[in-house]
Amino acid sequence: MGAEIIAISADSLESHRQFAEVLGGVPFPMLSDTTGEVIRLYGVAKDQGPGAKRSVFVLDRDGRIIHANTEYSVSTPEHYEAILEVLKK
Repeated sequence: MGAEIIAISADSLESHRQFAEVLGGVPFPMLSDTTGEVIRLYGVAKDQGPGAKRSVFVLDRDGRIIHANTEYSVSTPEHYEAILEVLKK
């Protein structure tokens, strides 16, 4: 679909490495935002404690956000479907 996936979290690089190892690898880069800079820029800092709300953003080729879900749940099929619909356009 011409999309590139990048995962960003407040977890350390070592935590990412261990997570990917448990999964047998991941086919996308996992970036570590331990300072919370990107988390704050996207407005997804948790209300309580460190870290970020599980969120998904789809950006177009010009870097504009064309889809955002800051309440993303991996167990909600509609969340996947919404992303796929945006990518089809």
